[in-house]
Amino acid sequence: MNFKSILLAAAVSLATLGVVPEAQAKECELYPDFSICMEMVGRQGSYNTWDITVINRNWTEEMQVVCNGRSMDNWSSRGGASQAEAQRLAEAFCAI
Repeated sequence: MNFKSILLAAAVSLATLGVVPEAQAKECELYPDFSICMEMVGRQGSYNTWDITVINRNWTEEMQVVCNGRSMDNWSSRGGASQAEAQRLAEAFCAI
């Protein structure tokens, strides 16, 4: 799993949405080795809550990530990624 590629895809998708999207539409990006979908599902002050799905040939991971600005506040997930992989993905996603 190439997390740099996933995070780059997330950054591109977020850039097309703007820094803090007003619309709550799901955005998906498809790549040869994986796909990533994200949807902002809540916002309160500097806290943003995102539903994220990453699918590659080995596993699918569904996450809910709470970002406080560019810092990860909390996350939960279910799927085939290890807890360490999910933690890194959540931290890197919020840092974008």
